[in-house]
Amino acid sequence: MRSYEVIFILDPALGDDGVDAAITAASGVVTREGGEVAEVQKWGKKRLAYEIKKRREGHYVFLRLRAPVKAMSELERHLNIAEPVLKFLTVVAQAPQRRVGKGKTQTPATAPQEAGTHTVGAHGTDAPGDVQGTHGSAVGPRPTGAEVQEA
Repeated sequence: MRSYEVIFILDPALGDDGVDAAITAASGVVTREGGEVAEVQKWGKKRLAYEIKKRREGHYVFLRLRAPVKAMSELERHLNIAEPVLKFLTVVAQAPQRRVGKGKTQTPATAPQEAGTHTVGAHGTDAPGDVQGTHGSAVGPRPTGAEVQEA
């Protein structure tokens, strides 16, 4: 099971009972499909950045949950169908990042390559000594203007 964060915006015309009913319905979908709701936060009625379904305000609700993929697809289907839901966003919660040095974090994508590995060079060559930098250029000294003109 993965960890997810879901934010949805409800119709501002709903009262507290309507907001609670929408939260209960969304939580019920997740638990019925084998997931668990870890946290529920009601952020209250806030002004929207732009008009959604002719509404300028909405009740914001945040859910943190652990659920299988099937439960998330069912929750998203439910939120698409539910009338009081103006908009929603579902994201996979990231695992905490590991601290490497002073103020620097390391993720698997930025981890250094193991010794003996190589990548395809800047000109499409597959030479063992030709290692790419972060922007696709080969690592090493760059030729000066005079060296380029001589070549």
